Amino acid sequence: MTPQYHTIDDPLPRETLRERLDASSLLKGEELEQSLKWLDTQASELGRSFVVQALATEGWLTPFQAMAVYDGRLKDLHIGNYDVLDRLGSGGMGTVFKARHRRMKRTVAIKVLSWSLSENKSFVQRFQREVETAARLAHPNIVTAHDADVCEAGQYLVMEYVEGTDLDRLVRTRGTLSARLTATMILQAARGLDYAHSQGVIHRDVKPANLLIDGGGVLKITDLGLARSTEVFGGDSFQETSLTTHGGILGTVDFMSPEQAFNPSQVDHRADIYSLGCTLFFLVMGRPPYSGETPMETLLLHKQDPIPSLLNLHGNMPYELDDLYKRMLGKRPADRFDAMSLVVRALERSGLALSEADLQTEVKRLRTPDLESSPRAAAPQPAARVATAADAVQDLPPSTSNRTRSSLTVLIADGSLTARVHVRNTLTSLGFTQLTDVSDGAKAVTALDAQRFDLVVTGLNLSRIDGPKLIEHIRQSPTSYNAPILLVTTESAPAKLQALRRIGASAIIDKSFRIDEVRAVLDPLFPR
Repeated sequence: MTPQYHTIDDPLPRETLRERLDASSLLKGEELEQSLKWLDTQASELGRSFVVQALATEGWLTPFQAMAVYDGRLKDLHIGNYDVLDRLGSGGMGTVFKARHRRMKRTVAIKVLSWSLSENKSFVQRFQREVETAARLAHPNIVTAHDADVCEAGQYLVMEYVEGTDLDRLVRTRGTLSARLTATMILQAARGLDYAHSQGVIHRDVKPANLLIDGGGVLKITDLGLARSTEVFGGDSFQETSLTTHGGILGTVDFMSPEQAFNPSQVDHRADIYSLGCTLFFLVMGRPPYSGETPMETLLLHKQDPIPSLLNLHGNMPYELDDLYKRMLGKRPADRFDAMSLVVRALERSGLALSEADLQTEVKRLRTPDLESSPRAAAPQPAARVATAADAVQDLPPSTSNRTRSSLTVLIADGSLTARVHVRNTLTSLGFTQLTDVSDGAKAVTALDAQRFDLVVTGLNLSRIDGPKLIEHIRQSPTSYNAPILLVTTESAPAKLQALRRIGASAIIDKSFRIDEVRAVLDPLFPR
C-alpha cells in the first residue's frame, strides 16, 4: 500500500507530471502502468518533495530521476544507451554519473566532458587520451573502462562502478587508517600502478581522492585524465608541452613530485612513486606531508624541505613502513625506488599487509560507526549502574530488530534549507519517513527535550546553539545520549574532524554526499 506523504513545495499540475513521467522512458510495462495509476489517484497538483519521496520509496525511480522528471530535465536522464541513476560528482573536466545500461542492466560510472570545454582543443585532447589510456589497461586494481562515445550529452567514458568511497573521503570522515591497513592500501595501489607502468602509462595524479575502495577492501585506481603514455608521446613531445602550457600545472600540489611541478616534460614513472608516498603519509596522518599557505609555497616545500619522519610524528609506526615511505619521497627521482615493482616487493616482504580475513574485519569496522569509542558509552545512564560498551549498544533505540525504518524518528538540524531538503530526500529514499527538521540550534534542543529521536542529523552552522554545542547537549541528555549522530559538514581539516568525533559525532560525511555514503553509515545501525 502506498505510504501517505505531506507536501510543502510549490505544486506541479498532475497532468504535466504524468506527461513527463511517460516521456522520460524510464519506466516500461507494468511499472509505468502502476505509476500512472498511482498518479491518477493523487491531487490535481503535487509538490516536489512529495513526488520525489513517493516515486523513490515505491522503487519506481531514484531520487535523482524523480527530481529530474518533476523539473522537466528529461535530457539529463539518458547518456547514449544508459539511463542515469544519480550524479556522483564533478571536477575540472566534467561530471561523473551513476548509470545503468538499458539492455544489459549493468551499473556503471560515466564521465561526461563538460560542454564548456568541448571547444577547447587541449581539454578534448586530454579527455581522448584518458579514453585511450583506460582502454589499454586491465588490472584488478585499476577501474575498468567499458565503452566511450559521443551523444547529445557530449563526449563520455563508461567505467566500472565501484560501490564504495575514495580514500580521501574515507580519512576525512572516518579518521586516519592503521599502519597495517595503510600498507595494504598502498600495496594494492602499487600493484595497479606497476602494471600501468609496464604498459607505458604514467598516472601523474596519484592521490587519495583517485584511489577507490569497495566494500570488500579492494582498491581501484581511477581518473587517468592526466596520464601520460611514454609510447605515444615520448619524453618531450609537443603535445605534452602544449597540454601543460594550456592547462597550467597539471596534478595536485599536495601530492606532486618536485620534478612534475618544475620540469613536467621530464616526468617519468618515479613521479607516481613520490605521489604514492605522499598518499601513504596522508592515510596515517590525516594530512599531506607538506602544506604551504599558497600552492607555490607547497611546491617549494616539496622541493626543499626535509622529509617528515613518521616515526617522530606517529606514536605507533612500524620502522619498515617509515623507511619505505622515506625512500618513496626522495627529492630527486634517483633517490627513490627505481621502479614501482620494487615498492610492491618491499611491502610484500615487510609482512605489514593484512590477510584477507583481517582486511574484511578492518573494512567492516570502517563502514560501521564505532559505538564502543563513542562518548555515549560513558554518558549518563537513566538507572544508577556502571555503563559498559555493551550497555551502550543495547540502549540504542530499539530499531534494528523489531522496528521498521518508517517508524523511526529523525531530527534534521541545519541552517541551510537546501541542505535540509537534500538530507530529507536522501533519508526518505532510504525508508525513513518520520522526519522533523529545524534551522535553529535552540529549536533542535527544544525538540530533543520534547521527544526521543532515534537518529540526529546535524550541520555545524546553526544559530543560537551551534552544531558542536548541540552534539554535546545530546551526549549529556539522559533521554538522547545514545542516539546516533550523523554530522554533515564542509569542514575538511583532519584536526577539527577528530575534535568533532571526540565531542560525540558517530559519523561525519561531506555535505556533497552521495546516497550510497549515507546508506553505508546507516545500514549497520538500522538494517532494513
